[in-house]
Amino acid sequence: MKIIKRVAAVVMALGVCSTGLSCFSFRSVEAADVVSISPFDTYEINNGVFEGWGTSLCWWANRVGYSDVLAEKTGEAFFGDTGLRMNIARFNIGGGDDPTHDHITRTDSNMPGYSRLENGRVVYDWNADYNQRNVLFKALKASGNNLIVEMFSNSPPYYMTESGCSSGNRDAGKNNLKNEWYGGFADYMAEVCAHYQNEWGVDVQSVEPFNEPYTNFWGAYSAKQEGCHFDIGASESNMIMEMQRAMKAKNMSDVIIAGTDETSIDTQIDAFNALSSNAKNAVGRIDTHTYGGSKRTQLKDLAKANGKNLWMSEVDGAGVSGVNAGEMGPALWLANRINADCNGLNSSAWIIWQAIDKHISKDGYNGKKDSGMPDITKGFWGLAVADHDNQSIILTKKYYVFGQFSRYIRPGYTMLKSSGSTMAAYDKTGNRLVIVATNDGDAKKVDFDLSEFTELGNSVQVIRTSGNMQNGENWKELNDISTNGTGFSAELAARSVTTYIIDDVKAQAEIKGEKINITPDRVTGSNPWNNTENDCKKAFDGNTSSFFDGVGDGWVQADLGDVYDITAIGYAPRSGYEYRCKDAYFTGSADGVNWERIYTISSKPASGMRYATKLTDNKGIRYIRYQVPSGAPADSSVNKDSVYCCNIAEIEVYGTAPEKPEGDVNGDGSVTSVDLADLVKYLLGMDISISAENSDIDKNGRVDVIDFILLKSILA
Repeated sequence: MKIIKRVAAVVMALGVCSTGLSCFSFRSVEAADVVSISPFDTYEINNGVFEGWGTSLCWWANRVGYSDVLAEKTGEAFFGDTGLRMNIARFNIGGGDDPTHDHITRTDSNMPGYSRLENGRVVYDWNADYNQRNVLFKALKASGNNLIVEMFSNSPPYYMTESGCSSGNRDAGKNNLKNEWYGGFADYMAEVCAHYQNEWGVDVQSVEPFNEPYTNFWGAYSAKQEGCHFDIGASESNMIMEMQRAMKAKNMSDVIIAGTDETSIDTQIDAFNALSSNAKNAVGRIDTHTYGGSKRTQLKDLAKANGKNLWMSEVDGAGVSGVNAGEMGPALWLANRINADCNGLNSSAWIIWQAIDKHISKDGYNGKKDSGMPDITKGFWGLAVADHDNQSIILTKKYYVFGQFSRYIRPGYTMLKSSGSTMAAYDKTGNRLVIVATNDGDAKKVDFDLSEFTELGNSVQVIRTSGNMQNGENWKELNDISTNGTGFSAELAARSVTTYIIDDVKAQAEIKGEKINITPDRVTGSNPWNNTENDCKKAFDGNTSSFFDGVGDGWVQADLGDVYDITAIGYAPRSGYEYRCKDAYFTGSADGVNWERIYTISSKPASGMRYATKLTDNKGIRYIRYQVPSGAPADSSVNKDSVYCCNIAEIEVYGTAPEKPEGDVNGDGSVTSVDLADLVKYLLGMDISISAENSDIDKNGRVDVIDFILLKSILA
């Protein structure tokens, strides 16, 4: 990047864009984005360990499961080794509507329930829901029985509701579960979970009695689906505690209770905060949808602060990305959504709503008409389409782009924070690094900086999806490219998603050295913007939610209290302003006067703490400073501010205290005549600070004239 900047400066100086000369895009000729990936910058949820990819079986399994042919094909396409290799299935325990109702018009969403009320007694029908169960069993088989199964509910059975309808209350903004049926609904959920596990051998990992509960979506006699409103606070807390009780009664206390699957990230934060303390303790994992809201970092921090795992448990949409992207438009939208959700939430799983949302059938189903084939050049829901007339599954570019992630970033890998439109994961056991890069624009170059890893294999495997279904690339294996010792360079094709796989990758097990405790009284810096409370001390307060709001030519400096060899620097950019860190740098000094650069942030970092261990001039440091360059940002494609601004949320410094030589009286790391003079002053009783350990040269437990004689001998 330094070379590029010099060339750019020469170009400007020569006036290439003056009269009679054509201007050109420097990016298209030379410039490359830089993406830095470090083994130390792991996701903060679940210790960075990824649990997998999945889909809800509701409602598509209810539609295709009548056919063993379609069930087998979907099992392999979504869960099999030749397909997407999904390993999570969210199974919908249907409530079941009043059998006299006929208001749901979709062919797939009229979910059967397992129970009915006869003469005041709950009776179960285990023949119900054959279709979804058939698909579940095919998914289990295709996945090699390595399937994580979560049971969830859209609505209680109709007879437990206020409206007598499983699609919601007559007032969609009010609770629909009758107060006297909270325990009964929990018992119903637990009974179904226990039956699947004990009778049919399905290992139930988690259970959730909610689906987007705090909304006004769910109204009686809906044409769409089952649904049930629960108020946040007491209502949701009561349901969670009853769920815990019912699962314990069925000897299933080890099943995770998840909650609360709100439709919006921001609502999920409010809902969890409103739970009672007991309900919070009962929730083993936060599940959230991401249809709305923007506070991904805040939800991640909330989950982390409460010691909870976090799943992105449902989203999809009819969005598109990329100009003139055609069939890749919906696929690029999906890739960008996966990047935003996973990198923002640090979630340990990502689950699409319905793998199949559209169905083709001339006859329809149960007297209802199917939706038919969508225009796959425009936004559409789902990854594939079920053709019931031909008993086949029609795949799309969304399907293949999903596979660019799910086939190669596998459960058990450690997720790494990655900047730009990229995701990264490291298999510590297999020494494999996987990077998925999304490009929804024109072709561009990217330099992947992997210098924080200790070893890299020589080659990079490349798999790409682009173009259209007829003659484009679908998981196409391209020629390997070479690494360069500290990473590799690649050209991202226009409107493509590319997976890079590097084997024989090794990393230092942990950051060396101790984290140096830096107290507020040892932190100084420039003034914050508008002289607010967001001053330089916020950069060392241990909280990545606070930040130093420095402006142009800003800086923050810390006295480490002693001399160290610096082994690592941790830094967290201000959330939402990560771009302001690019080109900022750390310098170190032994005396607070003479400074040497230790590390430069060469690219826009991801949010959260990042760690740098490949440092220069990092020996004998007492003072450390973070600052930004002067003037306008060099790369306006990343930082469009008029000047560099010194925004930083948190700084950590790691180091080891170097062994100080005998006779180093003043502790500056060297033995000189100054040490002899200081020792004389000390022996004469003058008020001077010395290092007793280094001054006691004869190691007799005291500093005396013998040490003075020995120090003279050392200097001689």
